[in-house]
Amino acid sequence: MPAHFIVEEGPLTGLILNLDEGEEWIVGRDPNEVDFVVDDSKASRKHARITQTAEGFFIENLSRSNPTLVNGALIKEPTLLSDGDTIQVGGTVFRFSKEAAANQGAPSKRSKKKKKEKGGYEDIFGDLETPELPPEPEPLEEIAEEKLSEPEETSAPPAEKAIAQTAYDTIFEDAGAEEPLPFNWRAETPLVLKVIGGPNAGAEIGLEKGRSYTIGKDPNSSDIVFQDLSVSRNHARLTVTPEGILEIEDLQSKNGTIINNNPITEKVLVTAQDTVAMGTTIFMIIDREAAQETIYAPKMPVYEAPEPVDAILPEVLPEEKTEEKDWKNIKIPGKHLIFAGSFVVIFLIMFLSFFSLFKAEHIEVAVKAPHEHIDEALAKFSGVQYSFNPASGKLFLAGHVLSAVDYQELSYNLSQIPAIMSTDDNVVIDEYVWKTMSDVLTSNALWRGVNIVSPEPGQFVVHGYVQTLDQSALLAEYLNVNFPYPDRLVNKVVVEDTLNVQIQSLLQSKGFSAVAFQLSVGDLILLGRYNEQQDVEYKDLLSSFNKLEGVHSVKNFAVASLPSQASIDLTQQYKVTGSSLHDHQGYSAIVNGRIFTLGDALDGMKITAIESNSILLEKDGLKYKIDYSR
Repeated sequence: MPAHFIVEEGPLTGLILNLDEGEEWIVGRDPNEVDFVVDDSKASRKHARITQTAEGFFIENLSRSNPTLVNGALIKEPTLLSDGDTIQVGGTVFRFSKEAAANQGAPSKRSKKKKKEKGGYEDIFGDLETPELPPEPEPLEEIAEEKLSEPEETSAPPAEKAIAQTAYDTIFEDAGAEEPLPFNWRAETPLVLKVIGGPNAGAEIGLEKGRSYTIGKDPNSSDIVFQDLSVSRNHARLTVTPEGILEIEDLQSKNGTIINNNPITEKVLVTAQDTVAMGTTIFMIIDREAAQETIYAPKMPVYEAPEPVDAILPEVLPEEKTEEKDWKNIKIPGKHLIFAGSFVVIFLIMFLSFFSLFKAEHIEVAVKAPHEHIDEALAKFSGVQYSFNPASGKLFLAGHVLSAVDYQELSYNLSQIPAIMSTDDNVVIDEYVWKTMSDVLTSNALWRGVNIVSPEPGQFVVHGYVQTLDQSALLAEYLNVNFPYPDRLVNKVVVEDTLNVQIQSLLQSKGFSAVAFQLSVGDLILLGRYNEQQDVEYKDLLSSFNKLEGVHSVKNFAVASLPSQASIDLTQQYKVTGSSLHDHQGYSAIVNGRIFTLGDALDGMKITAIESNSILLEKDGLKYKIDYSR
């Protein structure tokens, strides 16, 4: 595999981007502008450029809002990639590799240029390559003409090839579209394969002597094609010898080949009396030259009716005389009478108790006025007002709902009120309003970081980031003219230039001028060093940054260090040739051939300390240092 990127974190984890076509690739989320599409909301439309040169692969940042990170560091110029480097594009983390990928089964993607050359198609995201589709089968008429024009074949295709094509390709995994049946209809052949059951029932296929036929559902590799999903691509091979003897063998199909209800494991003979089953398709072989015999069918058992009972009883039972008894003379035991009486009494008690449960009471049904029904239907929709005329049954609606789902629920609730005969609907769906305006703003390069949302019905908030105050003023003027509800719109757009000034002022006022910062779409990154003795003040400064409007997160990469390490280094500009001590402390030093003592000014910078190997200076709140060794 050529050099490639492997997605380790993000929504596309496991994706492989191959760098094997061309010398330059663009990575981003705009499918019309880039070669590799990253479906990540934090990625820019054109985020990074990858270039291949004789030295290797270079990566260049193209995003201003969310810069590209290489091994966690920002890049300001084309950077040479090494094997194992991590590249962060938005919220997606790639790993660069020059060797073959360890997981060959992971999804891979080539650039859009190569996909277009191959004729592949893209999915709805535009960045996943679709596997190549199998060729469409030829029409039935063309296959029939080719069969009649081709010379008869006498050799069968190799068994190994047929077996390789039949592994796990039946109805259990192959759910593709059915292919047409390119049968070889030859009524003049002496042997005919007659389908008697299944989707192809009634089909007759002529068989020639001295030939071998592959039976399956793949029209490209089978001689006899069955339109049956339970049949494998290459299910079995039927061989007809020159003498007219038929043999059949199974090609390791998924559902097997069954002859007369017996599965076969090796090549067996087939006669005209045998039925062959492949999945749900059943067929038999008919020899037209042989005598047409009736296929044997077992007789159904004959049911014989038993002799009448009257005819048996005289033979089994001896003739006996029975005495007739008068029921009036039969005596009933007293305990039976007591039991029957008790049962009647219990039944009467249960019967009377059951009917005593039902009492007739007058129920008053409360009839609500139409206004009460309408109030209940609109209880969830505080942004909608109404006016109802009971005489005409006409309802007037006005106001706002958040989404189309809320509007459907509102309409359904009102449709259940019989008193409403007609509705004058003036309800606004806020979702359609802010989505349309957000799409318009995003299409402008100056306002791509700005969008509009609706937190409550009838209320809209525009938020995001613009670079300058002029861009903010243009945006406000555009919304006042084009937004349909300017009186309901709250402007919370942040100007990055103003926010940068606020951050810089806080750093200087707190004495952390040596700390640098970068601001990107509300993410504040702090870099550099600061005096470890000011650690408490620095933590308070971080809390102040979090409270600034427009700062979403603060990433602190500044390191606490000694005072000499937290200053701006001027060693290359000044040369120190000597120093002196007074009371074991630094008192004077020779800088660029001149003697300076503690408290003197060097080019406008006040000398605040002379240490054993450095001179500390300060000017306008900024700290500087000059390193030297005695």
